[in-house]
Amino acid sequence: MKRKNFLQRAYTVMEIRTGFATGLPVLSGGLFGAYLAGHLKIIPLLLMFVTGFCLNIVANVANEIRAYLKSEENEETFTHHLGSEGLVRGDATVVDTLIVLFFFLGISGLSGITLVFVTKNLTILMIGILSAFAAIGYSLGPKPYIIYPIGELVSGLFVGAISTLISAYLQTDHLNLPIVLYSVIPMIMTVFLMSTNNTSDIEKDRGHRVTLPHVIGFRNSIKLIIPEALLMLIAWTTLYLIGGITLLMFISGVVIFYYFGYIRWYKDYYQIQAPYKEMGREFGPRPLLLIYSFNLILSTEFFIYLIQS
Repeated sequence: MKRKNFLQRAYTVMEIRTGFATGLPVLSGGLFGAYLAGHLKIIPLLLMFVTGFCLNIVANVANEIRAYLKSEENEETFTHHLGSEGLVRGDATVVDTLIVLFFFLGISGLSGITLVFVTKNLTILMIGILSAFAAIGYSLGPKPYIIYPIGELVSGLFVGAISTLISAYLQTDHLNLPIVLYSVIPMIMTVFLMSTNNTSDIEKDRGHRVTLPHVIGFRNSIKLIIPEALLMLIAWTTLYLIGGITLLMFISGVVIFYYFGYIRWYKDYYQIQAPYKEMGREFGPRPLLLIYSFNLILSTEFFIYLIQS
């Protein structure tokens, strides 16, 4: 049954909760840059947040369109999350979905162009265009990278690392080691999110796309999280040792890694021996909770430090 109005139908294809998987790293990255610089440039931060959030929605909607065109989803694979799968379920029409796609693409473009105008930095323009192509090319086009075992890495680079780097750079006007180290954190957290989804969907994706779990195996894709987590912890510790963050910030990060990364997610995730139908619904949101908690809590600490200094 179709939903009663356009906004309700549009919501079903946006996967809006993962839009913050880009928006929040942009927020914390910008506030980290402001913390390093000692002052906050609010307009670039807001424009970067809008651009990153909207491009993530564009990627989500493009994925919805692909799933519909390629018949990748059915009643057996639905997660029954109201914010996604709306096109395949019939909760939204193709026209609804295209309107949402071009609306968010337009907002991200307008915000990005305004950012270039404000900063007078053409490098930002080139990165923005590349990011827009990456968001659409994630699922659509002649060679969508979602069908290859590089999706996790590409998403980690664009959604996590590059968005964080640029947001911090706009505050400091230069790149340095602390910014690079900080960008490693959201990059790996994004990889966690993509990896969990791909591992959960290993059987559903078979025959439609070749993801990393298909190449290295189900259990190995789960175990791969361990060296990735160690790299994240090394980057965070190094950032503290070189004076990039305070002791309180460092401890906050470690507690978040332990509670939301291990206790709430990986402790149970590691025990899974074979994929099962409800796996994506049960474990897919857990890395997202890690992303939310880290970026919101650290953003708050950066902001408090700014207003007190």
